[in-house]
Amino acid sequence: AEARWLAGQGVRELILVAQDPTAYGEDTGQNRLCELLAGLDEVEGIEWVRILYAYPERITGELVAAMARSPKAVPYLDLPIQHCSDEVLRRMNRRGGRAGIEAALARLRAGIPGIALRTTLLVGYPGETEAQFEELCDFVRAQQFDRLGCFAFSPEEGTVAARLPDDVSEEEKQRRVDVIMRIQAEITAQKQAQRVGSTLRVLCDGYDEGSGLWLCRAAADAPEIDTNVCVQSETPLIPGGFYEVLVEESDVYDLYGRLA
Repeated sequence: AEARWLAGQGVRELILVAQDPTAYGEDTGQNRLCELLAGLDEVEGIEWVRILYAYPERITGELVAAMARSPKAVPYLDLPIQHCSDEVLRRMNRRGGRAGIEAALARLRAGIPGIALRTTLLVGYPGETEAQFEELCDFVRAQQFDRLGCFAFSPEEGTVAARLPDDVSEEEKQRRVDVIMRIQAEITAQKQAQRVGSTLRVLCDGYDEGSGLWLCRAAADAPEIDTNVCVQSETPLIPGGFYEVLVEESDVYDLYGRLA
């Protein structure tokens, strides 16, 4: 009902966001996320449905199949994995381990060809050794995430982690963030360059006065956190409108093009 109301207000993209959207409906006794996706497919006016976030251990074959057959569920998913080291994940009290994360990523890539995968990492967690950090670096290089953010651990009052001895200095935490983001910048730049010459369907978010370009997004980009497709057009675009754009250039993060 809310989706139908939003569509009537001109909304074209819905984002299903929660701490764990994959648990949707379990308060009624059964998981109903796949049912929800099927229902949203029937809402006239909604073009894109995006899911944020999904934990690796909740990536079932049923969910992958539901996303693959949905004409509106964009091939994009954010998995907040935090780390890949089994020992660090155990100390974080995270369910599952590296093998489960890798299995979920493989399941998504096999079931939804071309899916854009995003994740968020946390470095400098109490007890994270240099070897465990290097393991994370190798993991990032191997998995080639389309989008990735990295943050330094900061104790939050009242949490178990805040009571742990924080044996990683602030300077070292920031160094680890910088290393991860440099690795990811190379990956992202390479992936963006591969899109030059392709035609993308994009959603216009608005006009940027500073650059004189229209800021749009492809299905691989969530608003405010991912990259832009910057479009030069003498004809004004309509925010909320969909367009076909020929990508002509790229930089580390953004794409540049014109209407196809």
